[in-house]
Amino acid sequence: MQTAVIGSPNSGRAIILPTDADELLRWRRGHRAYTYWCGTQLGGCGNELSDRLYRDKVCHFAHRPHTSCHRTATGANSADHLFIKDDLAAWTGGLGIKGRATSRDLGSGPGDAVDFRAGNGGQQHVRFQFSKLSHTEWASTRDQLTREAATLDWVFGPSTVQLETMEALCDEYGYLLRFRFETHGAVRHIRLRAEDPRNSTEWVPLRACVMTPEGLRVPGVELRRRTSGSRPLEVAGTAVAPRSRDDRVRALREALISAARFRTRLTWEALCRTAGGDLLGVSPQDRAGLLFAVEQAGEEGAPLLSALLRTGEGEPPPYIREIVAAVGGGTPATAQVLKRWCQREADRAFAVYGMPPRTAPARLELTADGRIAAQRTAPATRRTIVHVEARASLLEVTPLHEALRGARERQDRRLVVGLLEQAEDSIVTLPKSEHAKLLREMRTARDWLNSGVTKRKRKRQALVNPGEKVRAKKKGSTLRDARPLPGLGEKPKKRKPSQ
Repeated sequence: MQTAVIGSPNSGRAIILPTDADELLRWRRGHRAYTYWCGTQLGGCGNELSDRLYRDKVCHFAHRPHTSCHRTATGANSADHLFIKDDLAAWTGGLGIKGRATSRDLGSGPGDAVDFRAGNGGQQHVRFQFSKLSHTEWASTRDQLTREAATLDWVFGPSTVQLETMEALCDEYGYLLRFRFETHGAVRHIRLRAEDPRNSTEWVPLRACVMTPEGLRVPGVELRRRTSGSRPLEVAGTAVAPRSRDDRVRALREALISAARFRTRLTWEALCRTAGGDLLGVSPQDRAGLLFAVEQAGEEGAPLLSALLRTGEGEPPPYIREIVAAVGGGTPATAQVLKRWCQREADRAFAVYGMPPRTAPARLELTADGRIAAQRTAPATRRTIVHVEARASLLEVTPLHEALRGARERQDRRLVVGLLEQAEDSIVTLPKSEHAKLLREMRTARDWLNSGVTKRKRKRQALVNPGEKVRAKKKGSTLRDARPLPGLGEKPKKRKPSQ
């Protein structure tokens, strides 16, 4: 257990225990009067904790003997919803505004979200989302909060936002607000940035942001806007001129590329929300003609963007078969063949237009009778592994368990420690298969770190006593070298015979 609260069970003053023995000793000397508790605001039992100091493994908090506790979140990020309140209090004090932060339990714990309200009557609302919401839950909650506030900003933590939610926010505002935490000693501080499908602003501390009448503003972000592919805004009393075919094709292509960046497949109706509402009434035959023009505007061999379209049941629309044949891909014989072919093209689009881009898989070839051709085995090639330095975007580039393994193989202790911290932040949001892989690699990495501590300890001991070999402790009684108690181990004095 790495986090606790200071002073009492209901306290909101959180602490991350230093994991290094020397750092913990310095902390103890500077805070002798502190008591630590498994706080109720952390989802804990409210019992007192003790800080355990170790030289051969990571230092941590522990319950007293015979204590029952069902707290589930114990990593370094488990108190972030309390640390953010401290940052918000310091931020509002610096700006000279009044605000109030409240933790929300949305079903999985007291730190699912933090609501910050400012302005007259709390009319300006910022929600910091710590747990993952489905798009339906987000949409219904947003409608409710919008009715209660003049402005609403939603800031998402790592792995907490669905693709449909990202698409909706970027479509409306042009960007998505994100946050993460960085550890500084025994506390953590929040950092924010704005992201869009093409680029992102720099991570900045909360003190660099401002609260305006329009809501929360992050440096580097313009006033709220719609994306260039959004449908034209209507002005009261003014008729919007119909768009030309070329403008429609251009808007469709931009909207499909944006969907590929977010790795999402969408219906025609969802596509029209971005490309323009005037496309909703287009017949299926005319849709095929517009989409064929979209494919012609791309380079030869590029992924088929039309393959990103789906029906409400998740199947490719029937008119996509015509587009596949028109671009020279063949004519799929069955709906199942079409579905599999479109899924491969969607994967190719995600690879080419994703952030960052990667090598796309090969296109599926169809036989003359519309079946999927047998895949040719590629010749064996030597692979070059490029190690990427662990930064904030690492989770978007390499799976964490692979990054941890690579850092451990390179003997980079500092990188391993940093990746372990990121792993604790994101492991609870991963799917079951990825969760198990990451958990195994985290255990291996911790064992490797602890073994390094033991080796350094032996080396230091050898330097202090170069002539003395380190002897292994023999099994046996722990009192072998202890001083005997008075009266034990002494020979009884012989008594002289009485005369």
